[in-house]
Amino acid sequence: MTVKARPLIRLPKRSYATLKALSKEMKKPMSDLAAEAIERYSDDRFWDAVDRELEAWTPEQWLAYRKEFKEWEAFAGETLPAEDWSDEWRAQQRAATAAARSVVDGSRSGARSRAGRTKTGRRRVG
Repeated sequence: MTVKARPLIRLPKRSYATLKALSKEMKKPMSDLAAEAIERYSDDRFWDAVDRELEAWTPEQWLAYRKEFKEWEAFAGETLPAEDWSDEWRAQQRAATAAARSVVDGSRSGARSRAGRTKTGRRRVG
């Protein structure tokens, strides 16, 4: 990701340390990881809003939706899949996000040795 402007944001020390550890572990710039996390959070909020809207639908709205969906399926023929897998996909994404959060929340960068260092704490040369 190439950005000309580099705005400054302030993070709590723990969040910064976690971001820095993830950056080293994943070999990605901290700014890219932060951008990906923000994008993922934004997507999660969007799909949560969609889920809330769908949960509020009346039976009549569901019938109208299913009718329209069947019309589009018939119109498209074999080009569209017969089943809607979006709910399963969102559940998988949420499970992956929860698993990643448990890894991030449970990590303690100071508790383990850093890559490239010997037990004495000195960096290996070449």
